[in-house]
Amino acid sequence: MMFPNFDWEKCIGCIACVRTCRGGALSYTDREGIRTITFEPGLCDGDLLCLEVCPVGAIEPSPKSSGDSATFPLARCENCGKLTDFTVKEVEWGKERGLFDVFLCPECRRVESAKRIGEGFE
Repeated sequence: MMFPNFDWEKCIGCIACVRTCRGGALSYTDREGIRTITFEPGLCDGDLLCLEVCPVGAIEPSPKSSGDSATFPLARCENCGKLTDFTVKEVEWGKERGLFDVFLCPECRRVESAKRIGEGFE
């Protein structure tokens, strides 16, 4: 059986792996502006779906694995300064790829979208 081996330096903390983990071997918490991702190898079924969904290639197959965790600071909205559900590394990764110019929280994003929609009707 193969297990995931995590390169936490390469990881952006996006939790795509956590969302696909059917056995519950991967989990996360967001507390006080910090995201913690934890791997419990005893719960891993070895399907390696986590490896397939990782957008940055931070997971490699390995015959051995040990429990592991990493922390990531959460990003703040560039408009209002509120903490968001995204990590700083995740936002930097998205900006490098041109996915957005300004990073906004969901509330500010709704307001900006409404303004743009309203501008189209003027």
